[in-house]
Amino acid sequence: MRRDRQGTVPAPVTLSGAMRRRVLLSENDPWRHESLAAVLSTEGFSEVSEAPDVILVNLCRRSAEANASVEALKSAWPHAPIVAFVTEVGPHTVFPCLLSGVKGVLPFDADRDAVVAALRAVLAGSLWVPRQLLSGWVEQVAREGLRGFATPTRPPGGAGAIFTKSEWRILQVLAEELSNKEIGKRLHVTESTVKFHVGKLLRKTGAKDRRGLARTYQELAAGATPDKS
Repeated sequence: MRRDRQGTVPAPVTLSGAMRRRVLLSENDPWRHESLAAVLSTEGFSEVSEAPDVILVNLCRRSAEANASVEALKSAWPHAPIVAFVTEVGPHTVFPCLLSGVKGVLPFDADRDAVVAALRAVLAGSLWVPRQLLSGWVEQVAREGLRGFATPTRPPGGAGAIFTKSEWRILQVLAEELSNKEIGKRLHVTESTVKFHVGKLLRKTGAKDRRGLARTYQELAAGATPDKS
């Protein structure tokens, strides 16, 4: 610890309230919430419940619940960028987050430096994704072009003989665990239309429920033969 010429220890430098950035923590785990608040308070952030400059949210939950959380936060504070924790970092989690309006994505176990860097990046107007994932995207684009990231809107291979384009779109969104109302909103169709297609898909695939339909889509998209369960 450094001392001045008189041998006294200088007082720590603190930021005034006007200089600190306001962060809203959307974290249900009280222990994790307290830990994040303590860490961020030493990095120039003040926790608030209203009028945040930036939002840090835990999205380690079902897709439908995560989407609802993001929409509610955006509706309440449309000008505050959102940084989200996700259970697993990959294209299947990062792309949906970015498309929903999240500006930064972090793994659930991100360290202090990563959390602070992500918050500062989105406050500066940038996007933030883990470096290793971004490197993988760059390599894939160099190898395959942008088409490698496109989500197919038509059934791949032999599935085209089984499903219509509309049925395939419903299957894709079912894999995100959305409700019929949410699917209708996403695809710009009525809820009754979604129910009709879901019923047809259950009969056509032999799946027992919506989770079975989601598995069917995942297996077909991966090129595997679906297991009717």
